[in-house]
Amino acid sequence: MQNFLNAAGSVVWGVPMLIFFLFTALRFTVKGKFFQFRADKILKITIGSLFKKAPDNKGISQFSAFCSVLGACIGTGNIVGVATALCSGGPGTVFWMIISAFFSMMTAYAENFLGSKYTTERLGGAFAYIENGLKMKNLGKVYAFFCLMSVLGMGNMTQSNSIADSLKSSFSLSPVVTGVICAALCLLIITGGVKRIAKVQTIVVPIMCMFYFILSGIILFKFKKEILPCCIEIIKQAFTFKAIGGFGIYKAARYGISRGVFSNEAGLGSSTIIHAQTSDKNGEKQGTWAMLEVFTDTILMCSLTAVVMLISTNYNKDGLFGAELSAQAYSAAGVFGKGGIGILTAVFAFMSLTGCSFYGEKSFEYLFGKKFINLYKFTYIALVFIGSINSPETVWSFADICNGLMAIPNLFAINCLAKEVLYPNQSKESTLSAPKRTPIFPLWKLSPP
Repeated sequence: MQNFLNAAGSVVWGVPMLIFFLFTALRFTVKGKFFQFRADKILKITIGSLFKKAPDNKGISQFSAFCSVLGACIGTGNIVGVATALCSGGPGTVFWMIISAFFSMMTAYAENFLGSKYTTERLGGAFAYIENGLKMKNLGKVYAFFCLMSVLGMGNMTQSNSIADSLKSSFSLSPVVTGVICAALCLLIITGGVKRIAKVQTIVVPIMCMFYFILSGIILFKFKKEILPCCIEIIKQAFTFKAIGGFGIYKAARYGISRGVFSNEAGLGSSTIIHAQTSDKNGEKQGTWAMLEVFTDTILMCSLTAVVMLISTNYNKDGLFGAELSAQAYSAAGVFGKGGIGILTAVFAFMSLTGCSFYGEKSFEYLFGKKFINLYKFTYIALVFIGSINSPETVWSFADICNGLMAIPNLFAINCLAKEVLYPNQSKESTLSAPKRTPIFPLWKLSPP
């Protein structure tokens, strides 16, 4: 089974898929005049309105959406996902994670811009711009199916498996016990809908992020002399061509990009489902918030995790994988570190469990309507338990495949609708007929709220 999943993953995440992701990210980056470098604008649009509440309780607040998206994607991708990437592709994966995330910030902008533009009371997020923008409802159903499968694999089983694996490594807690507790807590939260999910995420995510930075900072300070050599090795390994007996540039890029996508979800369209629930439907602002989410999730947190693991462990000699490698890396901070990373991994993964459940719920609703939504919730809870006792490598391989299949219709859609993102102040007719077009990128002219 594992051999089959590995082969399927190699096909799905082959050269064509990597090119598709990078082409899309580069296209919006270049046409958007490298807006990623405009930190002043991004921070004013996002942090400047951080605690703005949703008017009249319509939808969730922007800060709640920000925490919910981070909670859904920050999970194991930032800790266990980085560990698996290092084991599979070597230190060079870190470089490709950062590069792909930097360019993918604009992919996240584009999909959330379109999600906000086409969201209606009936339909929101990626489903909306595929059906209403492309006028391709069947493709929307294909996307919804892959999104549902991705949620059940990546958002559910992978997260619950990492919770169980982490707590077993740190506290010797039985995966069966972990599975039962996670299933019960998850049921309690997801039955309250998106507002209850957002409320929990808004409280828990900022606290756990702060604890994570403190814990990582302790290890960085302890091994401060190793940081510069580590960074040099990351860049060196990113461009090695030792394909036989080593990781190779392709393998480093393949796992770096795929784990980066797993972590920040840029290109998958999933974050648009949460952003569609906010009261503010301004596409430029929603897109900018999405950029900040990608930066925080991957460029900041994943990079920090990777450096900590590389300077504090012999990742390629100890034969450890996933949560076990994470536990060993952070045990450099003592008992507090080993137990702390176990708790962090478990809580972050649980936040992903609850956040991703909403993605799956909306996908299921798009495919089958609201009549059988309780069937989805029952299935989701059952898989939380199953994922807790399943093999880590099997679950991770399945998650990779689901991510790739989900990305195809979404990347196709945002590329087809690219002109609506890059030339929003022109009608479709004038954009197509103009002999010379100057990109009108609204973010450059946005005033802070």
